[in-house]
Amino acid sequence: MSTCKRSGRVFVHCWGWISHKGAGVLHRIKGQLDGLHYQHILQIVMLPSVRMLYPDVIIHLQQDHSSIHDFRVLQEWLSRQADVELPDWSARAPDMNPIENMWSEVKRTMKETWPVLPPRNSDELWALVSDAWDEVASSMRYIRSLIESMTRRMKSLVEAEGVWNSYYRSQILKTALLRDKVLIFIFYV
Repeated sequence: MSTCKRSGRVFVHCWGWISHKGAGVLHRIKGQLDGLHYQHILQIVMLPSVRMLYPDVIIHLQQDHSSIHDFRVLQEWLSRQADVELPDWSARAPDMNPIENMWSEVKRTMKETWPVLPPRNSDELWALVSDAWDEVASSMRYIRSLIESMTRRMKSLVEAEGVWNSYYRSQILKTALLRDKVLIFIFYV
């Protein structure tokens, strides 16, 4: 979390998740995110907050192919988590994750409520981001439409043999749910 001295830009890094039962915790990341920090977030933030909504199910954790997700120590830790599974995910399809749509909606909401003066520091920016997250998260209908879009997203990906396809351009989201499982979509910005 820092202000860039040359450009005057303010940055805030955050991590969050969504599921069929709604948006989860939005966590502020201080400093740079590496594999150990990410493991800490999964262990201390994600698992307890997911377990509040889903106490007894296997968590299907969908990640993109960020290098921090391939960190050996993290992979070893994840392999020891009997209640966490990582679904196969095409390296050529990172934008298929519905959390990307959630983040776009958070940014749109921020633009609508942007103050006259831009945030002067990362704390002011964090307040805007977390307020926008909370506002978007309050729409269960929207969150469910994102999660329920996964059947169409996956079908489109299979039909395109894992490569870029027209679904990336679509803003219309809806249908399908994994039964008796929780699929958690995460993002790091």
